[in-house]
Amino acid sequence: MYLRRNKVRCGETRRTYLSIAHNVWWSGDGTRKAQSRPIVVASFGVEDNVDVDLARELVSVVEKCAPKYPARRGEGKAVTMRVAQEVRKIEPFLKLLASRKLGLSRILPPHPERGQILETLVSNQLAEPEQGAREDQILANVRQRLGL
Repeated sequence: MYLRRNKVRCGETRRTYLSIAHNVWWSGDGTRKAQSRPIVVASFGVEDNVDVDLARELVSVVEKCAPKYPARRGEGKAVTMRVAQEVRKIEPFLKLLASRKLGLSRILPPHPERGQILETLVSNQLAEPEQGAREDQILANVRQRLGL
């Protein structure tokens, strides 16, 4: 998995969106050639609103904590789609953790404790994802877990 930067042009302005992606080999269909294509696992949103360094750390944490499914040769796409389906359940949570608005990078201690705290937060959230949780509920939950 990696932090994907997708540059989009909207009229005169350009925006860069950040997301967690994983490249998967897609076999050729008809006239299309076989090639590697990204599958977006979760989106962080517009780069201006995201703490990029923390987003990079979250990518590695999500890769560690994401469910592991056995895969045989040729099943990479299906397995990645299953993982993406699970991780997308906590996408609002990940988006909030990486947001500059929350400022989590200023609050968290330096490495390696930071990684351990992020792993705990993400693995707990993956174990019990909150469906339809609002930003203020997620924020209150994070603050409670961190003791803020």
